[in-house]
Amino acid sequence: MMILVQNATPETILLFHDQLSNELPNIKGKWGFNFKIFRNNHFSVPPELADTHSSSPETTFLHTLSPSYMAHTTITLINRKTSGVFCTSVKEENGSDDALYAIPDKHLNLGATTGLNDPFDSFVHQKLQAAWSQKQIIRGDGGQIYELQNGNLIFRTSNVFLHGIFKGLLIQIEILDTGIPPAKLSDINEIQALFKTIIQKYRIPEGTTCYDVLNAKHLDTCGDLALQYSYILNF
Repeated sequence: MMILVQNATPETILLFHDQLSNELPNIKGKWGFNFKIFRNNHFSVPPELADTHSSSPETTFLHTLSPSYMAHTTITLINRKTSGVFCTSVKEENGSDDALYAIPDKHLNLGATTGLNDPFDSFVHQKLQAAWSQKQIIRGDGGQIYELQNGNLIFRTSNVFLHGIFKGLLIQIEILDTGIPPAKLSDINEIQALFKTIIQKYRIPEGTTCYDVLNAKHLDTCGDLALQYSYILNF
């Protein structure tokens, strides 16, 4: 779930951090993010339409999200429908056991990687300009990560900036075990009730909220996260 407290005052931010600190959380350190929005090149026409169109008949958006707590990883989202995760870190080099944050050794040995040293969003900006034009870059700075309820509940807070202008306080909430039966995870009322309880308990400031997912029957942690960013940071 994402909450954006737009134009939050320093007092609001400090009060919320104090509230979380009073819960004696496990503080996991600082974090930040880059969120970029690309739009398809208006004059990049698919080959099958080249004879009938001089410009693209539809507008397509590509969103990329790079949270610092997912090092060397970029989450991509096309038209809020299709997601992907691109890594530049190799497992055999960093010793990671988590394939989500590193390229598996087998993929490397078979050549099934992008072969990129730069983040995927940089590759899009530098090499795919004919297809995609960067429209916005939104940054999160000064973030903190709090773990509560023995690590089951995670709060990530960050100050949001667009072109250097402060846009609000971002609050990202992650629940590892919701306690909701799998058969009811697609029930929006169950999800709303769960997050409403958390908002009230931890006195989270009012703001724009989003808990949309790509597919309620097949949850995608990274894809759903990028989707929520695309809605909550739609300035």
